[in-house]
Amino acid sequence: MLLHFAIYTTLFLTVSHGASLPNLSNEHSLDDGDKGGGKRTRDPGYVRMPVSRQKFKSKGKSKRGWHWGPPTDPHNDPSALKSNQPFQPTHASSSTRPPPTLTRITRSPPTQQSPTLHRRAADRRWGWSNLEELGGIAYIIQLDIGTPPQKVRVFVDTGSYELWVNPRCSTSASDSLCQTFGNYFPSKSNSAMHIGGNFAVTYGTGAVRGSYWSDVMSIAMLQIPHVQFAVAADSNYTFAGILGLGYAYPYSIPYPSVLNLMVSQKMISAPIFSLGLGGDGDGFSEIIFGGVNRWKFAGPLVPVSIWPPIKEQDPRWVQYWVNVTSVGLTKPKEAGKLYTPREGFSMPTLIDTGSTLSYIREDLVAVIGQQFNAEIDTQGNYFVDCKYRDVAGTVDFGFNSGAMVINVRYKDFIYQLYPGRCMLGVQPADYGSTYYVLGDTFIRGAYCESCPFLTVSKISTELTHAYIVVFDQQSDVVWMNQYYNCGDGVVTVGQTPRDTKNVVGAC
Repeated sequence: MLLHFAIYTTLFLTVSHGASLPNLSNEHSLDDGDKGGGKRTRDPGYVRMPVSRQKFKSKGKSKRGWHWGPPTDPHNDPSALKSNQPFQPTHASSSTRPPPTLTRITRSPPTQQSPTLHRRAADRRWGWSNLEELGGIAYIIQLDIGTPPQKVRVFVDTGSYELWVNPRCSTSASDSLCQTFGNYFPSKSNSAMHIGGNFAVTYGTGAVRGSYWSDVMSIAMLQIPHVQFAVAADSNYTFAGILGLGYAYPYSIPYPSVLNLMVSQKMISAPIFSLGLGGDGDGFSEIIFGGVNRWKFAGPLVPVSIWPPIKEQDPRWVQYWVNVTSVGLTKPKEAGKLYTPREGFSMPTLIDTGSTLSYIREDLVAVIGQQFNAEIDTQGNYFVDCKYRDVAGTVDFGFNSGAMVINVRYKDFIYQLYPGRCMLGVQPADYGSTYYVLGDTFIRGAYCESCPFLTVSKISTELTHAYIVVFDQQSDVVWMNQYYNCGDGVVTVGQTPRDTKNVVGAC
């Protein structure tokens, strides 16, 4: 029922990260929202995830654990950026929140936690969890925070890097939906510690602010002590907290993220996780920290390097950018057609689970839209007839100069706002922006619809347009391969750099 509610809500929610639906704006700020009962502006129909930038100096990780120093204000630190300007998408929002104060504690020390789950995780060196699909809008993971544990569900977001909880439901895009995701109350946890400092992020359709806390957390079969995260005191539009899984310490934040802590606590071998969002409505989704399910593909995983390279990105805002080298479309019973040059085309694009739709160059969106007889509304959004969801065609994205091509089926690519109203899976990025995004309409299309059990004899005749995706911060690579479902069997990766290339699919 939760998924159906998300689809039929009159707000027609879609979640986007950074790059917004064209020409939509939000005049409702965190400060002018509900404090005096003032009238809110019209909901634009999507929620924009946060993008923050912060440069700081770090001491790194020692044998005794994590040590960090205060951030450096990039405006006062000429050395924050290299002399040759690093890659930096235009029109990306930023945050100027002050660094957290890591010394002030207002609660008693945490109680001793049971080490049983931790020991098992250390032996296993990976953690698995299913993800909840929210009607194609976003994907949710459950956290258990505190002592005793409090259940909280948050968005999984590869386009940001911090964890925060407790959105303010009364000013969210959906009060009813927000209420179902749970809240964390530090006063009800014997192991909560108040760290202090201000957490504040402003994004396209709202904002969130609060302060930092630390507590024990269970996630994906792993129990992690002393996780630092933000507890919101106020927010608007967003109806769930966010688990950021992007590059964090020592790039964007001056403290270890959830992924960093998994590594430092030796729960996983390296900051690597594999992710599957499933086809539209098929009910399959999973995330594996520190491991890969080799029973979900055949042959080796194919590396697609982070591009631009980490050293050429803005050091305050390192992301999972990859280089799209071709864009095309394959109609039923026709040969594929490219809309980009066969050689020399380059479009650095962020792979972002926090974005419901994808956002690329407007000229490419226009030519794709023509193939679907798209109509453009007054806001510049491309809408198409929902009948195309039942047509056996694909939209094709190439990588590695065409060596890797992901064919996204129309059903996964065309996003249904509600029955009878569908949007093109790619929309134009903001005018003049180079912030291009491959969101859920791409990632979800990289997995099969029904995930049928495929025996070896069937693989050659029952291919799906689907891929498994592994985010590898150790080697700065996103690994991909055709997705099959021939069982379950997770293997540990990250014990040595690029050892993911040695994992051979069992299908």
